[in-house]
Amino acid sequence: MSADESKTIAARGTDGLPPVKKRWNKLDITWAVLMVVTLLNAFVAETADPHLLITFVICLSIAYKGRLVIDNFMELYNANKTIRSFMRSYFYVFPVLIFLADVFSAQIAWFTTIN
Repeated sequence: MSADESKTIAARGTDGLPPVKKRWNKLDITWAVLMVVTLLNAFVAETADPHLLITFVICLSIAYKGRLVIDNFMELYNANKTIRSFMRSYFYVFPVLIFLADVFSAQIAWFTTIN
């Protein structure tokens, strides 16, 4: 085998087919979306004034990111319905608790203060 033939085989790959340009798969797109949403959350948290609307938007993004992780990275989309429901509810309950903690922050501080 000549050097030119080995270069051609190496360029084609082990299956003998010409190299295919790599396309983004579902996990790559999910990772990119998670990174963009995380960076947007960080930007909003650093620049915006504290407001319930900002808290609501961040809580929605937490739920959305949790759903993406559960369905795509943990591959629970096709799992047992009970397990999938418990995992999804985790990412729906905690954003609600975060929002309620922001709404009732004065009452929570008063209730947990030791006098």
